[in-house]
Amino acid sequence: MENEENLTPEEELEDLLYELFELDFDEQEAINEIEADIYPFLQKNPNNICALIVLMFVEIMHGNRYKAQSLAYKIWEVGGELPSFFEIIYIENLLSLGLVDMAMVLLKPRFEQLSVNINDFYSVLLKFSVMTGNTALLRRIEGFDAVSGDDEELFNLTDKYVRANKNDIFKNVQKIILDSIGENICAYEYMLSDSASPQLEIQLYLNSEENRCLFLQQQINQKIKAFLLSANATDCDFVKAVVLNIKKHEAWLPEED
Repeated sequence: MENEENLTPEEELEDLLYELFELDFDEQEAINEIEADIYPFLQKNPNNICALIVLMFVEIMHGNRYKAQSLAYKIWEVGGELPSFFEIIYIENLLSLGLVDMAMVLLKPRFEQLSVNINDFYSVLLKFSVMTGNTALLRRIEGFDAVSGDDEELFNLTDKYVRANKNDIFKNVQKIILDSIGENICAYEYMLSDSASPQLEIQLYLNSEENRCLFLQQQINQKIKAFLLSANATDCDFVKAVVLNIKKHEAWLPEED
């Protein structure tokens, strides 16, 4: 490794995170090997927040929701100022576990000074806005063309709710999704489906068998359709949920060929 002896503990932990980011979540043996490298940092300092954040991400990759959640609360209690990179990963971890209220506390100052924070915190600001169905925040983020350009289709879709004056529909659909799965969720992602009429596909990852995932997926989508029907908003059926086992989660940063 390049100049390994000269790295600070934070830089070493950051390197471990990037190693994890290149792994699919089913590569458990490789994840275990990296996990073993975290513990020396915690032996020196059990309250090393950066190391705890890395360990929290590892537990998410394992599908150990409750261990990850316990670490989330421990990190919160220890507190202290975090380097931006680790704060972003902590917020990502909180969102993965559906702990949006905790994430909101950390993100609120970032939204209040959006022009200063948009470059570094774009991904978590955007994910939080989608998860909470907050079209007002999404429109604010959309205004920063330099970073938001790659997500034009997402903004176009959410703008449909705004133009139809049905912002509350988008918000309530996202609430249905989180309320239906909140105590089980290990990771939350989203993507635009590749079709003539794109849908926002919310990908929910659980540590559950495939049959259980499929049952929950059908249940959530039925709830969404029932809500849209009751709200006379069937023309706003732009969101669907997909529920998957956590081991099907692909790497955050797939290795280039």
